[in-house]
Amino acid sequence: MTKMNDKREAARAAAAYVEEGMVVGLGSGSTVSLMIAEIAGKAKNITVIPASSQTYLECVNAGLTLTTLDRHPQPDIYLDSFDQVDRARNMIKGGGAALMREKVLATASRKRIFAGTYSKVVDRLNRPVPLEVLPFALGYVVSLLREKQASPRLRDSDAKNGPTVTDNGNYILDVDFGEIEEPSVLEAWLRKVPGVLENGLFVGLADRVLIAYGGGFVEEL
Repeated sequence: MTKMNDKREAARAAAAYVEEGMVVGLGSGSTVSLMIAEIAGKAKNITVIPASSQTYLECVNAGLTLTTLDRHPQPDIYLDSFDQVDRARNMIKGGGAALMREKVLATASRKRIFAGTYSKVVDRLNRPVPLEVLPFALGYVVSLLREKQASPRLRDSDAKNGPTVTDNGNYILDVDFGEIEEPSVLEAWLRKVPGVLENGLFVGLADRVLIAYGGGFVEEL
């Protein structure tokens, strides 16, 4: 229960940045679900762009007005969480397999707010990095990653036999690079690998990172 309360505090702190009339980009995951509830409870004239099918359905159920990047190519604000963050605001995301659309929305938005709990804060990023990979290129990408001494694992689906398939029809590789000393360097290298359509390293994208510690205390990075 404490963990959920911490997530709720993080979600509430992020949703506080949403103002009347804004177009809001929304990521995906359990903390974002709480953000949606907070936004819907404000009863403001707010329009949202969801990054995933999960978020889309939650926004519909919450009665929020939806739009697209075609109509609003530069959302006023983007709200999301993270799987891991360091104190330089570098993040690893993609646990929900929505990293490509999340990064597009985050990059397109005028302001970017990420929020989560203190348990996800580390001195140096060390979680496996999700990659969205074109199925045709899977074998090549895996081979190249192993040459770099990384450990790639094709993410399996919990709901069916076979791999996880993203909203874009691609596969997810979870790649263990060990401790990541220079996230920006690794992110730049991954962008050059043909077949890697997006990576879960979010570097230089966060305007603010909000960390909930419980008891109502939220730190801002």
